[in-house]
Amino acid sequence: MEATRGTLSLLQALSEGPQSNQQLLSVLEGIGMSRDERTLRRYLGALRDAGFQIDRSGGRYDLLDSPVKLPLSAHEALATLNVLQSLAKREPVYGEQFASAAQKVRKALPKEVAKFVDRGSIEFELTSASDPPEDPRVIDTLRQAIFRHQRVEMLYHSLSSGTTDRRTVEPLRVAYAQKAHRLYAYEPDKALVTEFRINRIKEARMLPDKFSPEAHISTFDPVSIRLSENAFIAYGKSIIPDDAATIECLEDGGAIIEGTTPSVFWTVREIVSLGSDAEVLGGPTLKEEFLRFVKSTLDIYS
Repeated sequence: MEATRGTLSLLQALSEGPQSNQQLLSVLEGIGMSRDERTLRRYLGALRDAGFQIDRSGGRYDLLDSPVKLPLSAHEALATLNVLQSLAKREPVYGEQFASAAQKVRKALPKEVAKFVDRGSIEFELTSASDPPEDPRVIDTLRQAIFRHQRVEMLYHSLSSGTTDRRTVEPLRVAYAQKAHRLYAYEPDKALVTEFRINRIKEARMLPDKFSPEAHISTFDPVSIRLSENAFIAYGKSIIPDDAATIECLEDGGAIIEGTTPSVFWTVREIVSLGSDAEVLGGPTLKEEFLRFVKSTLDIYS
């Protein structure tokens, strides 16, 4: 049992990323085993014999391949693999990563499931409308800054003024609306929350300065929406640009989604696109803007 515990603990550590010799010895020590390099080599050898490809490079062990198969059902595998393949064809920034992920998923499927997937493909119409394309390094920097509550200095091209200048902001939320990622950030110099199109951010770097986001986020408008079963299956809570949005499932298969939005303008347009599959329940500003938008649209055809 000791050998089994030690081998499985090493496998768990390697599955989380490359590990140094010292890190793997610490794993063994953490489960009450001695820090013995000979034992470490024996356990790694057992994993290799079982079909796990473990290479050592630059002083670190890396798990490159595994005989373990993903326990996906036939239809789960079909949907997952084809979404990745559809995105690989169309996504200008992450296309190569989606293609690589699709290959890894395919390799990890049980034989019978892989055969089912190969009988036919489904094309998902998932496209990116950003021009120029978004820089994944910028998005990564912004997400980290939001998580750490740190200010960001960015080089931003404004279409309204036609200028490109450096802005220091306190990033609050990254949201996806109308086929583009948008950053909502507080600008200390202007004392307001501004929307930035992420594909117009040329550079972004985190600053050491910390900030408290609560006061700014509290100004976001509340939203409460009822979705039909079909709309809930298709969109989940993503119809509201709030990762912390709550879901109340209903007996008819639909759901009530509640959260906040930094942009009533874009949220109204997302809701309108669902037609009768969405109903605005709450959020006075949202409801007022929604009714105004619908009425102005109807007036065009009156």
